[in-house]
Amino acid sequence: MRSRTYIYGLILIFSAYACVEPFDATSDIFSDTSMVGTLVVEANITDVEAIQKVFLSRMQRVESDSTVNVEEQRLFNVHTPIIIERGLEPEFENGANVEVRTDNGTVYPFEETEDGTYESITPFRAMSNSSYQLYVTTRNGEEYTSEPMMLPQSSNIDNVYAERMTSDAGVDGVGIFVDASFSTDGSKLFRYAYEETYKIIAPYWTPYEFEIIRDQTEFVYDDLGNVVETLYPDVQLVPRAREERVCYRTDFSAGEVLLNGNVLNGNRAERTMVRFIATDNPIISHRYSILVRQRGVSRTAFDFYERLVAFSQSQSLFSQVQPGSLEGNVYNIDGDVPVIGFFDVSSEVSQRLYFNFEDLFPDEPLPPYFGTINCENPIAPILGNPERDGPTPPEENQCSTLMDPIKQGFVEFYLDNSDPPGECEGPYLVVPTICADCNVVGSNVKPDFWID
Repeated sequence: MRSRTYIYGLILIFSAYACVEPFDATSDIFSDTSMVGTLVVEANITDVEAIQKVFLSRMQRVESDSTVNVEEQRLFNVHTPIIIERGLEPEFENGANVEVRTDNGTVYPFEETEDGTYESITPFRAMSNSSYQLYVTTRNGEEYTSEPMMLPQSSNIDNVYAERMTSDAGVDGVGIFVDASFSTDGSKLFRYAYEETYKIIAPYWTPYEFEIIRDQTEFVYDDLGNVVETLYPDVQLVPRAREERVCYRTDFSAGEVLLNGNVLNGNRAERTMVRFIATDNPIISHRYSILVRQRGVSRTAFDFYERLVAFSQSQSLFSQVQPGSLEGNVYNIDGDVPVIGFFDVSSEVSQRLYFNFEDLFPDEPLPPYFGTINCENPIAPILGNPERDGPTPPEENQCSTLMDPIKQGFVEFYLDNSDPPGECEGPYLVVPTICADCNVVGSNVKPDFWID
Protein backbone atom coordinates (compact mmCIF):
# COMPACT_ATOMS: atom_id res chain seq x y z
CA MET A 1 0.00 0.00 0.00
CA ARG A 2 1.36 3.40 -0.87
CA SER A 3 1.93 5.97 1.82
CA ARG A 4 -0.90 8.47 1.62
CA THR A 5 -0.61 11.26 0.93
CA TYR A 6 2.42 13.11 -0.47
CA ILE A 7 0.89 16.32 0.75
CA TYR A 8 0.08 14.90 4.15
CA GLY A 9 3.49 13.27 4.37
CA LEU A 10 5.18 16.58 3.73
CA ILE A 11 3.01 18.39 6.23
CA LEU A 12 4.13 15.83 8.81
CA ILE A 13 7.76 16.10 7.65
CA PHE A 14 8.07 12.42 6.85
CA SER A 15 10.73 13.40 4.31
CA ALA A 16 13.36 10.93 3.18
CA TYR A 17 16.11 13.49 2.83
CA ALA A 18 18.88 14.04 5.31
CA CYS A 19 18.57 17.82 5.26
CA VAL A 20 15.13 17.62 6.88
CA GLU A 21 15.17 16.70 10.55
CA PRO A 22 12.18 14.70 11.85
CA PHE A 23 10.43 16.53 14.63
CA ASP A 24 9.02 15.31 17.91
CA ALA A 25 5.36 14.50 17.37
CA THR A 26 4.74 14.72 21.11
CA SER A 27 5.93 18.31 21.44
CA ASP A 28 3.76 21.30 22.29
CA ILE A 29 3.56 22.11 18.60
CA PHE A 30 0.44 19.93 18.51
CA SER A 31 -1.41 22.02 21.09
CA ASP A 32 -2.83 24.00 18.17
CA THR A 33 -5.62 21.76 16.86
CA SER A 34 -7.02 24.16 14.25
CA MET A 35 -5.98 21.78 11.47
CA VAL A 36 -7.82 18.78 12.92
CA GLY A 37 -10.71 17.82 10.65
CA THR A 38 -9.36 19.71 7.63
CA LEU A 39 -9.80 17.86 4.34
CA VAL A 40 -6.50 17.01 2.62
CA VAL A 41 -6.65 16.40 -1.14
CA GLU A 42 -3.97 14.89 -3.33
CA ALA A 43 -4.79 14.41 -6.99
CA ASN A 44 -2.35 14.13 -9.85
CA ILE A 45 -3.56 13.29 -13.36
CA THR A 46 -0.81 12.47 -15.84
CA ASP A 47 -0.45 11.93 -19.57
CA VAL A 48 0.30 8.24 -18.99
CA GLU A 49 -2.62 5.98 -19.89
CA ALA A 50 -3.48 4.45 -16.53
CA ILE A 51 -5.96 4.20 -13.70
CA GLN A 52 -5.70 7.68 -12.19
CA LYS A 53 -5.96 8.17 -8.42
CA VAL A 54 -7.24 10.73 -5.93
CA PHE A 55 -6.43 10.55 -2.21
CA LEU A 56 -8.67 12.11 0.44
CA SER A 57 -8.09 12.32 4.17
CA ARG A 58 -8.72 14.50 7.18
CA MET A 59 -6.29 15.44 9.89
CA GLN A 60 -6.78 13.93 13.30
CA ARG A 61 -4.73 13.63 16.48
CA VAL A 62 -3.66 10.23 17.81
CA GLU A 63 -1.07 9.02 20.28
CA SER A 64 2.27 7.32 19.81
CA ASP A 65 2.43 3.61 19.09
CA SER A 66 5.01 0.86 19.50
CA THR A 67 5.56 -1.94 17.01
CA VAL A 68 7.51 -4.28 19.30
CA ASN A 69 5.47 -6.59 21.51
CA VAL A 70 6.22 -6.68 25.25
CA GLU A 71 6.71 -10.47 25.13
CA GLU A 72 9.29 -10.10 22.37
CA GLN A 73 11.12 -7.52 24.45
CA ARG A 74 11.17 -9.88 27.45
CA LEU A 75 12.41 -12.87 25.46
CA PHE A 76 15.09 -11.14 23.45
CA ASN A 77 16.13 -8.32 25.79
CA VAL A 78 14.95 -5.61 23.43
CA HIS A 79 15.37 -2.33 25.27
CA THR A 80 14.70 0.03 22.38
CA PRO A 81 11.31 -0.67 20.81
CA ILE A 82 10.49 0.74 17.40
CA ILE A 83 8.34 3.78 18.11
CA ILE A 84 6.13 5.45 15.54
CA GLU A 85 5.52 9.00 16.70
CA ARG A 86 2.14 9.74 15.25
CA GLY A 87 0.94 13.12 16.53
CA LEU A 88 -1.31 14.25 13.67
CA GLU A 89 -2.25 11.42 11.37
CA PRO A 90 -4.66 11.15 8.46
CA GLU A 91 -8.14 9.84 8.95
CA PHE A 92 -9.07 8.57 5.50
CA GLU A 93 -12.12 10.18 3.95
CA ASN A 94 -14.55 7.45 2.98
CA GLY A 95 -17.77 7.52 0.97
CA ALA A 96 -17.03 10.57 -1.17
CA ASN A 97 -18.18 11.10 -4.73
CA VAL A 98 -15.18 11.96 -6.92
CA GLU A 99 -14.96 12.81 -10.59
CA VAL A 100 -12.73 14.66 -13.04
CA ARG A 101 -14.38 16.75 -15.76
CA THR A 102 -12.91 18.17 -18.94
CA ASP A 103 -13.83 21.38 -20.73
CA ASN A 104 -15.25 19.35 -23.62
CA GLY A 105 -17.84 17.66 -21.41
CA THR A 106 -16.11 14.33 -20.73
CA VAL A 107 -16.58 13.08 -17.16
CA TYR A 108 -14.30 10.49 -15.54
CA PRO A 109 -15.97 8.99 -12.44
CA PHE A 110 -13.86 7.52 -9.64
CA GLU A 111 -14.66 4.75 -7.16
CA GLU A 112 -13.25 4.12 -3.69
CA THR A 113 -10.98 1.07 -3.81
CA GLU A 114 -9.61 1.29 -0.27
CA ASP A 115 -9.88 3.76 2.59
CA GLY A 116 -9.34 7.25 1.22
CA THR A 117 -8.18 6.03 -2.20
CA TYR A 118 -10.34 6.77 -5.22
CA GLU A 119 -9.46 5.31 -8.63
CA SER A 120 -10.86 6.12 -12.04
CA ILE A 121 -13.27 3.43 -13.20
CA THR A 122 -11.56 3.34 -16.59
CA PRO A 123 -7.96 4.19 -17.54
CA PHE A 124 -7.39 7.56 -19.18
CA ARG A 125 -4.64 10.09 -19.84
CA ALA A 126 -4.49 13.85 -19.83
CA MET A 127 -4.44 15.41 -23.30
CA SER A 128 -2.73 18.64 -24.28
CA ASN A 129 -5.84 20.17 -25.86
CA SER A 130 -8.14 19.89 -22.81
CA SER A 131 -8.43 21.37 -19.34
CA TYR A 132 -9.29 19.22 -16.33
CA GLN A 133 -11.15 20.00 -13.13
CA LEU A 134 -11.64 17.94 -9.95
CA TYR A 135 -15.02 17.67 -8.19
CA VAL A 136 -15.45 16.09 -4.75
CA THR A 137 -18.62 15.71 -2.70
CA THR A 138 -17.95 14.27 0.75
CA ARG A 139 -20.25 11.91 2.60
CA ASN A 140 -21.52 14.77 4.78
CA GLY A 141 -22.42 16.88 1.72
CA GLU A 142 -19.44 19.25 1.54
CA GLU A 143 -18.62 20.14 -2.06
CA TYR A 144 -15.12 20.92 -3.32
CA THR A 145 -13.70 21.70 -6.72
CA SER A 146 -10.41 22.81 -8.24
CA GLU A 147 -9.24 25.37 -10.70
CA PRO A 148 -9.12 24.05 -14.31
CA MET A 149 -5.66 22.71 -15.12
CA MET A 150 -3.89 22.17 -18.45
CA LEU A 151 -1.21 19.64 -19.36
CA PRO A 152 2.35 21.07 -19.49
CA GLN A 153 4.72 20.12 -22.30
CA SER A 154 6.73 16.94 -21.87
CA SER A 155 10.44 16.47 -21.10
CA ASN A 156 12.93 13.59 -21.11
CA ILE A 157 14.88 11.55 -18.55
CA ASP A 158 18.28 10.91 -20.09
CA ASN A 159 19.75 8.81 -17.31
CA VAL A 160 19.10 7.53 -13.78
CA TYR A 161 22.20 6.32 -11.93
CA ALA A 162 23.55 5.53 -8.47
CA GLU A 163 26.84 6.66 -6.95
CA ARG A 164 28.47 6.04 -3.63
CA MET A 165 28.81 9.35 -1.83
CA THR A 166 29.02 11.14 1.48
CA SER A 167 26.07 13.37 2.35
CA ASP A 168 26.39 16.96 3.53
CA ALA A 169 25.89 15.60 7.05
CA GLY A 170 28.90 13.29 6.63
CA VAL A 171 26.88 10.09 6.19
CA ASP A 172 28.24 7.39 3.87
CA GLY A 173 25.64 6.09 1.43
CA VAL A 174 24.19 5.98 -2.07
CA GLY A 175 22.88 8.92 -4.06
CA ILE A 176 20.32 8.36 -6.82
CA PHE A 177 20.72 10.99 -9.55
CA VAL A 178 18.76 12.03 -12.64
CA ASP A 179 19.93 13.74 -15.80
CA ALA A 180 17.07 15.35 -17.75
CA SER A 181 16.60 17.38 -20.89
CA PHE A 182 13.79 19.61 -22.10
CA SER A 183 12.93 21.60 -25.18
CA THR A 184 12.98 25.37 -25.32
CA ASP A 185 9.19 25.58 -25.29
CA GLY A 186 8.70 22.54 -23.01
CA SER A 187 8.12 22.29 -19.29
CA LYS A 188 11.08 23.35 -17.17
CA LEU A 189 9.40 22.91 -13.78
CA PHE A 190 9.54 19.40 -12.34
CA ARG A 191 8.43 17.30 -9.40
CA TYR A 192 10.20 14.00 -8.81
CA ALA A 193 8.65 10.97 -7.19
CA TYR A 194 9.87 7.41 -6.95
CA GLU A 195 8.89 3.86 -6.14
CA GLU A 196 11.68 1.81 -4.59
CA THR A 197 11.57 -1.98 -4.50
CA TYR A 198 14.12 -4.14 -2.74
CA LYS A 199 14.90 -7.78 -2.10
CA ILE A 200 14.77 -8.98 1.50
CA ILE A 201 16.56 -12.18 2.56
CA ALA A 202 15.78 -13.43 6.07
CA PRO A 203 19.25 -14.01 7.61
CA TYR A 204 18.22 -16.84 9.96
CA TRP A 205 15.82 -18.71 7.70
CA THR A 206 15.72 -22.50 7.80
CA PRO A 207 13.57 -24.93 5.77
CA TYR A 208 11.61 -25.97 8.89
CA GLU A 209 9.01 -24.49 11.19
CA PHE A 210 7.29 -25.59 14.38
CA GLU A 211 4.11 -27.62 14.49
CA ILE A 212 2.51 -27.94 17.92
CA ILE A 213 1.73 -31.51 19.04
CA ARG A 214 0.44 -30.52 22.50
CA ASP A 215 0.41 -27.07 24.03
CA GLN A 216 -0.13 -28.22 27.63
CA THR A 217 0.36 -31.23 29.86
CA GLU A 218 -2.23 -34.00 29.40
CA PHE A 219 -2.88 -37.13 31.49
CA VAL A 220 -3.95 -40.61 30.44
CA TYR A 221 -6.11 -42.44 32.98
CA ASP A 222 -7.00 -46.09 33.44
CA ASP A 223 -10.51 -47.39 34.16
CA LEU A 224 -10.04 -46.71 37.89
CA GLY A 225 -9.06 -43.09 37.31
CA ASN A 226 -5.38 -43.55 37.99
CA VAL A 227 -2.82 -41.65 35.93
CA VAL A 228 -0.99 -44.16 33.77
CA GLU A 229 0.83 -41.76 31.46
CA THR A 230 1.78 -38.09 31.42
CA LEU A 231 1.97 -36.38 28.04
CA TYR A 232 4.04 -33.21 28.21
CA PRO A 233 3.87 -30.19 25.89
CA ASP A 234 5.67 -30.93 22.66
CA VAL A 235 6.35 -29.68 19.13
CA GLN A 236 7.79 -31.15 15.98
CA LEU A 237 9.57 -29.69 12.95
CA VAL A 238 7.83 -29.71 9.56
CA PRO A 239 8.76 -28.18 6.18
CA ARG A 240 7.67 -24.58 5.85
CA ALA A 241 4.32 -24.15 4.14
CA ARG A 242 5.27 -20.99 2.21
CA GLU A 243 8.25 -19.04 0.90
CA GLU A 244 9.73 -17.19 3.86
CA ARG A 245 13.37 -16.70 2.91
CA VAL A 246 13.18 -14.23 -0.01
CA CYS A 247 10.68 -11.38 -0.11
CA TYR A 248 10.23 -8.01 -1.80
CA ARG A 249 8.88 -4.70 -0.62
CA THR A 250 7.88 -1.54 -2.45
CA ASP A 251 7.90 1.86 -0.75
CA PHE A 252 6.83 5.21 -2.18
CA SER A 253 8.52 8.56 -1.84
CA ALA A 254 7.15 10.65 1.00
CA GLY A 255 8.99 13.89 0.27
CA GLU A 256 9.23 16.31 -2.62
CA VAL A 257 12.18 16.95 -4.90
CA LEU A 258 11.61 20.00 -7.09
CA LEU A 259 13.66 21.31 -10.00
CA ASN A 260 13.34 24.72 -11.63
CA GLY A 261 14.98 24.40 -15.05
CA ASN A 262 14.41 28.09 -15.76
CA VAL A 263 17.41 28.99 -13.62
CA LEU A 264 19.74 26.70 -15.60
CA ASN A 265 21.78 27.50 -18.66
CA GLY A 266 20.69 25.49 -21.66
CA ASN A 267 18.09 22.76 -21.90
CA ARG A 268 19.63 20.13 -19.68
CA ALA A 269 19.62 19.43 -15.93
CA GLU A 270 22.33 17.12 -14.59
CA ARG A 271 22.88 15.33 -11.29
CA THR A 272 19.56 16.10 -9.65
CA MET A 273 19.59 13.90 -6.53
CA VAL A 274 16.17 12.36 -5.90
CA ARG A 275 17.13 9.90 -3.14
CA PHE A 276 19.91 9.37 -0.61
CA ILE A 277 20.22 6.03 1.19
CA ALA A 278 22.64 5.61 4.09
CA THR A 279 25.00 2.65 4.03
CA ASP A 280 23.39 1.15 7.14
CA ASN A 281 19.92 1.11 5.59
CA PRO A 282 18.81 -2.53 5.14
CA ILE A 283 16.85 -1.79 1.96
CA ILE A 284 20.09 -1.92 -0.08
CA SER A 285 21.39 -5.11 1.56
CA HIS A 286 20.91 -7.26 -1.53
CA ARG A 287 19.27 -5.99 -4.72
CA TYR A 288 17.56 -2.60 -4.99
CA SER A 289 15.48 -1.01 -7.71
CA ILE A 290 14.05 2.48 -8.04
CA LEU A 291 11.52 3.79 -10.55
CA VAL A 292 11.99 7.54 -10.86
CA ARG A 293 9.06 9.58 -12.15
CA GLN A 294 9.74 13.04 -13.58
CA ARG A 295 6.61 15.16 -13.77
CA GLY A 296 6.46 18.42 -15.67
CA VAL A 297 4.15 20.74 -13.75
CA SER A 298 2.59 24.17 -14.10
CA ARG A 299 3.91 27.28 -12.41
CA THR A 300 1.01 27.27 -9.92
CA ALA A 301 1.68 23.64 -9.00
CA PHE A 302 5.41 24.25 -8.63
CA ASP A 303 4.81 27.28 -6.40
CA PHE A 304 2.43 25.26 -4.19
CA TYR A 305 4.89 22.44 -3.63
CA GLU A 306 7.75 24.86 -3.14
CA ARG A 307 5.81 26.53 -0.32
CA LEU A 308 4.91 23.13 1.10
CA VAL A 309 8.57 22.08 1.22
CA ALA A 310 9.48 25.38 2.89
CA PHE A 311 6.77 24.86 5.51
CA SER A 312 7.90 21.28 6.14
CA GLN A 313 11.39 22.49 7.04
CA SER A 314 10.11 25.08 9.51
CA GLN A 315 10.66 24.48 13.22
CA SER A 316 7.29 26.09 13.90
CA LEU A 317 5.38 24.21 11.25
CA PHE A 318 1.91 24.18 12.74
CA SER A 319 2.15 27.78 13.89
CA GLN A 320 2.59 28.70 10.22
CA VAL A 321 0.72 26.10 8.17
CA GLN A 322 -2.91 26.94 8.76
CA PRO A 323 -5.72 25.98 6.39
CA GLY A 324 -5.62 29.41 4.78
CA SER A 325 -1.88 30.00 4.63
CA LEU A 326 -1.01 27.11 2.31
CA GLU A 327 -3.44 27.90 -0.43
CA GLY A 328 -3.69 25.36 -3.23
CA ASN A 329 -6.07 25.22 -6.16
CA VAL A 330 -8.78 23.18 -4.39
CA TYR A 331 -11.53 25.05 -2.58
CA ASN A 332 -14.89 24.54 -0.93
CA ILE A 333 -17.71 25.62 -3.25
CA ASP A 334 -19.53 27.36 -0.41
CA GLY A 335 -16.31 29.12 0.49
CA ASP A 336 -16.47 28.66 4.27
CA VAL A 337 -14.80 25.25 4.85
CA PRO A 338 -10.97 25.03 4.93
CA VAL A 339 -9.14 22.55 2.69
CA ILE A 340 -5.47 21.77 1.96
CA GLY A 341 -4.45 20.24 -1.32
CA PHE A 342 -3.72 20.54 -4.98
CA PHE A 343 -5.19 19.06 -8.14
CA ASP A 344 -2.33 18.68 -10.58
CA VAL A 345 -2.17 17.74 -14.25
CA SER A 346 1.36 16.79 -15.24
CA SER A 347 3.37 15.28 -18.06
CA GLU A 348 5.30 12.24 -16.87
CA VAL A 349 8.30 10.22 -17.95
CA SER A 350 9.97 7.51 -15.90
CA GLN A 351 13.04 5.29 -15.82
CA ARG A 352 14.01 2.32 -13.63
CA LEU A 353 17.42 1.53 -12.14
CA TYR A 354 18.75 -1.64 -10.46
CA PHE A 355 21.89 -2.21 -8.43
CA ASN A 356 23.29 -4.76 -5.97
CA PHE A 357 24.96 -3.91 -2.69
CA GLU A 358 28.29 -5.36 -3.81
CA ASP A 359 28.24 -3.15 -6.92
CA LEU A 360 28.87 -0.11 -4.74
CA PHE A 361 30.22 -1.64 -1.53
CA PRO A 362 32.42 -4.58 -2.59
CA ASP A 363 33.70 -6.78 0.25
CA GLU A 364 31.91 -4.69 2.88
CA PRO A 365 29.53 -6.09 5.54
CA LEU A 366 25.82 -5.91 4.86
CA PRO A 367 23.74 -3.29 6.67
CA PRO A 368 22.08 -4.45 9.91
CA TYR A 369 18.79 -6.25 9.44
CA PHE A 370 15.43 -4.56 9.92
CA GLY A 371 14.25 -3.42 13.35
CA THR A 372 15.95 -3.15 16.72
CA ILE A 373 15.82 -6.87 17.58
CA ASN A 374 19.21 -8.59 17.63
CA CYS A 375 19.01 -11.62 15.33
CA GLU A 376 22.48 -12.82 16.30
CA ASN A 377 21.62 -14.14 19.77
CA PRO A 378 19.32 -17.18 19.46
CA ILE A 379 17.80 -18.43 22.72
CA ALA A 380 16.48 -21.81 23.84
CA PRO A 381 13.34 -21.44 26.00
CA ILE A 382 12.04 -24.57 27.71
CA LEU A 383 9.14 -26.57 26.31
CA GLY A 384 7.84 -27.45 29.76
CA ASN A 385 8.72 -31.04 28.93
CA PRO A 386 11.19 -32.57 31.41
CA GLU A 387 11.87 -35.38 28.97
CA ARG A 388 13.36 -32.91 26.46
CA ASP A 389 14.32 -29.84 28.47
CA GLY A 390 17.57 -29.33 30.33
CA PRO A 391 17.64 -29.05 34.13
CA THR A 392 15.29 -26.52 35.66
CA PRO A 393 15.82 -24.60 38.91
CA PRO A 394 13.53 -25.20 41.90
CA GLU A 395 11.41 -22.23 40.83
CA GLU A 396 10.63 -23.36 37.31
CA ASN A 397 8.58 -20.23 36.52
CA GLN A 398 11.87 -18.34 36.31
CA CYS A 399 12.47 -19.96 32.92
CA SER A 400 11.23 -18.53 29.64
CA THR A 401 8.87 -20.96 27.93
CA LEU A 402 8.60 -21.65 24.22
CA MET A 403 4.99 -22.70 23.66
CA ASP A 404 3.23 -19.32 23.96
CA PRO A 405 5.75 -17.47 21.73
CA ILE A 406 5.22 -20.15 19.05
CA LYS A 407 1.44 -19.86 19.30
CA GLN A 408 1.62 -16.06 19.10
CA GLY A 409 4.02 -16.07 16.16
CA PHE A 410 6.90 -14.38 18.00
CA VAL A 411 9.63 -16.94 17.27
CA GLU A 412 10.89 -19.28 14.56
CA PHE A 413 13.05 -22.40 14.67
CA TYR A 414 16.75 -21.86 14.03
CA LEU A 415 18.80 -24.86 15.25
CA ASP A 416 18.47 -28.03 17.30
CA ASN A 417 19.75 -27.76 20.85
CA SER A 418 20.09 -31.46 21.55
CA ASP A 419 20.77 -32.50 25.16
CA PRO A 420 20.35 -28.95 26.53
CA PRO A 421 23.35 -28.42 28.81
CA GLY A 422 22.20 -25.51 30.96
CA GLU A 423 19.36 -24.62 33.28
CA CYS A 424 16.25 -23.19 31.62
CA GLU A 425 17.32 -24.47 28.18
CA GLY A 426 14.99 -26.27 25.83
CA PRO A 427 15.65 -28.53 22.82
CA TYR A 428 15.49 -25.79 20.16
CA LEU A 429 17.30 -22.55 19.50
CA VAL A 430 14.88 -19.89 18.24
CA VAL A 431 15.09 -16.38 16.83
CA PRO A 432 12.52 -13.58 16.53
CA THR A 433 10.15 -14.22 13.63
CA ILE A 434 11.39 -11.17 11.73
CA CYS A 435 14.84 -12.81 11.51
CA ALA A 436 13.61 -16.03 9.89
CA ASP A 437 10.45 -15.05 8.01
CA CYS A 438 10.85 -12.25 5.46
CA ASN A 439 7.06 -11.84 5.19
CA VAL A 440 7.17 -9.81 8.41
CA VAL A 441 8.71 -6.92 6.47
CA GLY A 442 7.83 -7.75 2.85
CA SER A 443 5.90 -10.02 0.53
CA ASN A 444 7.03 -13.34 -0.89
CA VAL A 445 5.41 -12.47 -4.24
CA LYS A 446 8.04 -11.34 -6.72
CA PRO A 447 6.94 -8.18 -8.63
CA ASP A 448 6.24 -8.73 -12.32
CA PHE A 449 8.86 -6.17 -13.34
CA TRP A 450 11.65 -7.57 -11.15
CA ILE A 451 14.92 -8.56 -12.84
CA ASP A 452 17.54 -10.50 -10.85
